[in-house]
Amino acid sequence: MSNKTDRTKTHIVTIFFEMMDEIGFEKITVASLSKRAKINRGTFYNYFPDKYAIIEEVEEEMYTNFEKVMREHIGVAVTSKIDQYGRKNVGLFFKEASEKLMMFLYQRKELAQILVGKNGRPHFIERLERLYIETVQEKLEVIPHEITESEKLQQEFIYYGVIAVVKRWLRTGAKQSPEEVAKILAKCMTVAPITIFEEIETR
Repeated sequence: MSNKTDRTKTHIVTIFFEMMDEIGFEKITVASLSKRAKINRGTFYNYFPDKYAIIEEVEEEMYTNFEKVMREHIGVAVTSKIDQYGRKNVGLFFKEASEKLMMFLYQRKELAQILVGKNGRPHFIERLERLYIETVQEKLEVIPHEITESEKLQQEFIYYGVIAVVKRWLRTGAKQSPEEVAKILAKCMTVAPITIFEEIETR
């Protein structure tokens, strides 16, 4: 694929997500996209059969790379990391792992913000959430006893706490650096919630 071809395809995708952010996926037509991108419809069809192909290609690329980051850095047994880092320094493990995840999202923040925004794709975000939870749970399956329902509820609290932090960060413009958010996530994973509330109230 030539540089000109690459640029044209990238331009189409860029315009597509600009429109998606403004009016939502359902209202985009090939005609309106081609007009805004200042190309003819034939040029559009040289790259994509329809608008669904654009979103599917981009989402699949993002999902595949997100999965790679998860498998390499997030899906690890906490107990083994406590042995490696020492219990006093386990926060460093959470921070380093979280930084990998946050950096991945930060490098794609414009796209990620659109996907989690008001005109985004809820089912795609749910797919990423499921991957995050399943990756962590896979490591918990090696625990030599059955996890109780109460323990599962506690896990849910942790999973969706992390997800909520990441969503809020993106939806408010990703203003904090990946390192800063990773530090927050590590603190939330290693400090009792009551301690965090006390620090906020007495600041």
